[in-house]
Amino acid sequence: MAKKVAFLSLHGMGDTLEDYHEELRSDISNRLGAAAWSKVHFDSIYYQDILQPHQEALFERVKNKIDYKKMRKFLLSGFSDAGGLEYSRQIPDSAYEKSQERIFDALGAAFAALGGTPGPVVFIAQSLGCQVLSNYIWDADRHNDPAGRPHGIWRHAHDGLDPADLDFRKLKSLRVFVTTGCNIPIFIGGLPYDEIHPFARRNPEFIWENYYDEDDILGWPLQELSEGYRALVKDIPVNVGGLFTSWNPLSHTKYWGDKDVQIPLTRHLEPFL
Repeated sequence: MAKKVAFLSLHGMGDTLEDYHEELRSDISNRLGAAAWSKVHFDSIYYQDILQPHQEALFERVKNKIDYKKMRKFLLSGFSDAGGLEYSRQIPDSAYEKSQERIFDALGAAFAALGGTPGPVVFIAQSLGCQVLSNYIWDADRHNDPAGRPHGIWRHAHDGLDPADLDFRKLKSLRVFVTTGCNIPIFIGGLPYDEIHPFARRNPEFIWENYYDEDDILGWPLQELSEGYRALVKDIPVNVGGLFTSWNPLSHTKYWGDKDVQIPLTRHLEPFL
């Protein structure tokens, strides 16, 4: 039986495990109940393995000459993720293109799970994943556009796909986009105010909710970036984490396990079930 809604997740920066989604998947499925969850196509998109081998090799070469190894490894993994992806956006078969290919393929599987129809998509992205998905959509909107400059997976024609499938992979059916610990401002902060534009609204029902904790130095509000972001995004301040994490930068890793994110995310899924 075809699923009713596609619910996809995308992780953030750092040495992320492939089961990064498991707490969120378990908690949301429990909140919805088994009957409702059976109508959800859930998938977690993983791209850290594209970047990790190079980071590990580099760390091995220098680890005997440095102190604060754990902190340095965290910074190396986190910030080289961002740098490696952004640097390679125009390079064929790069980390940028391969990460977009993971999203493209996951959406193809979601389209099939929805019975080959452009059903609704709910997407949650964390940290660097917010920028990765934003780039994916931005590039998708410039696919086959003579005035545009496509990057990544969208440099290719994709002529063999059914038009409905291709539009679905361009996230034209994205109904809810939830971002947590979003650091898009770090990537676009050097642009003049009048050049900061978000991707285009996906459809009339599209909602973008951006959750940020003021103690999270990697999580930012978005509405103040420009008029375009103000019209597209709703910033939602939250206080995530527990006794030892809610008041400091460790809150960056606590969004998906917090009820302030889980409850509204569950409510966004319910109307489609």
